[in-house]
Amino acid sequence: MKHFEHLSLEEFWTRTLQEIDRLHAQTERTEEELSATERNTLLQSIARLRHDGPLADGAEDHVSRIEALLVEAVDRETLGFRGVFDGHNDPDHGAVGIVRAVPILSEQGCVLEGMLQGLRMIAAMRALLSARVDAHRQMALLKAA
Repeated sequence: MKHFEHLSLEEFWTRTLQEIDRLHAQTERTEEELSATERNTLLQSIARLRHDGPLADGAEDHVSRIEALLVEAVDRETLGFRGVFDGHNDPDHGAVGIVRAVPILSEQGCVLEGMLQGLRMIAAMRALLSARVDAHRQMALLKAA
């Protein structure tokens, strides 16, 4: 998220809306990966999120609904798991770290996982955007006092 720090609030808000637009476009292309009902639910929630704005009262509900649907869809496309070492090789102690179970996804699962990662980026952007808006509001109050 460091690359967003140099953006003005307006530019950052615009980038957030662009990410929402990108997720909407991806969802429109997911005819094989999602059922018609899931796809319509996603499109409606993303459209409301875009229309109302990323910090609107109902935005968190839309993000949660989208995430739950995508997580469930990715789970359905998980073929199995493989172990991946997460750590480093210490010269004195050997391998130091843990083995993580990483899902093996179908082709459709990879598409859905990409959408899920895009949504999680939007959620992180929303959190940063909210903090910046709060900071601007609080700074305005300090200046007014």
